[in-house]
Amino acid sequence: MTYVELHCHSSYSFLDGASLPEELAARAAELGYPALALTDHDGVYGSLEFAHAAKALGVRPITGTEVSLSDGSHVTLLVETSVGYSNLCRILTEAHAGTRREGREDREPLAPSVGQRFVEEHSEGLICLSGCARAGLAMRHPNAAAGLARAFGRESFLVELQRPYERGDVRRNTALCDLAEHLGVDTIATGNVHAHAPRRTLLQDTLVAIRCRTSLDGCEQERRGNRESFLRAPAEVAERFVGIDPAAASRTVEIAERLQFDLTQELGYRYPDFSDGVEPAIRQLAEICNDAFADRYPPSDQKLLRRARTRLEKEIALIDELGLAGFFLLHW
Repeated sequence: MTYVELHCHSSYSFLDGASLPEELAARAAELGYPALALTDHDGVYGSLEFAHAAKALGVRPITGTEVSLSDGSHVTLLVETSVGYSNLCRILTEAHAGTRREGREDREPLAPSVGQRFVEEHSEGLICLSGCARAGLAMRHPNAAAGLARAFGRESFLVELQRPYERGDVRRNTALCDLAEHLGVDTIATGNVHAHAPRRTLLQDTLVAIRCRTSLDGCEQERRGNRESFLRAPAEVAERFVGIDPAAASRTVEIAERLQFDLTQELGYRYPDFSDGVEPAIRQLAEICNDAFADRYPPSDQKLLRRARTRLEKEIALIDELGLAGFFLLHW
């Protein structure tokens, strides 16, 4: 394998991505990808749906997102471990904080964004790529990219190269390669995919026009009008970077091997206990239920009493097994 796509948007990147997560997974399987990352804008909305679809098709799903920083630039964050997923969720929560403010109830929410310092403080378990060709942090703010490189470490921060065949491609990628060398980090190739097939790029253009509230001609700068932003065969993508940095494409395979976090597996979440701290929540819940049981079921009907007691014991045992005693205590 010569290449794994680590920067890909689905229709959960609202009015930007043009393909469903299942379509991307199916196309990746057709093209022979062993793995594929889904990195929608500022959220993991479609990640679980994508993970199940990809696994069913023999493609290993990689969880990630393209995060908008408060300076308007983007970075791509990929989950390596369960700790990294926890940190990514914290980063996204911070990014969306304040997007609904009092007095704006009848208006669109503010765009999500997060401060670079917050990302740096929650870097454990994540791999950071320096962002897309248009709004990537490395191009807009090289000094800020240096700060992230220090926070993540040279093994977990890579300068992202893309080849969308837009004006300035060569100059931009040359500058990015120089930056990577200066920072002592590696480069990595990505495709910034927004559609699973060429025909779907027409819809992608239309979605961008709707987002910009203008015509196709009016949003030419925002659109990817050259129809290059679809999922291509791995060898075809690798060929694009031969004259830039051949290792940037093959390095995606190495990074993908590190990204073994599986969103479909147990994440270790437990509902809060909500007990008084003196005795376990399940014991408190059982005492509450036993008190209510005595009031509800009179001892005169022993047959009903035995059936109800057996049922209650089964219910308590199931609640304990699922770790949901705190849930029932809270609502009680």
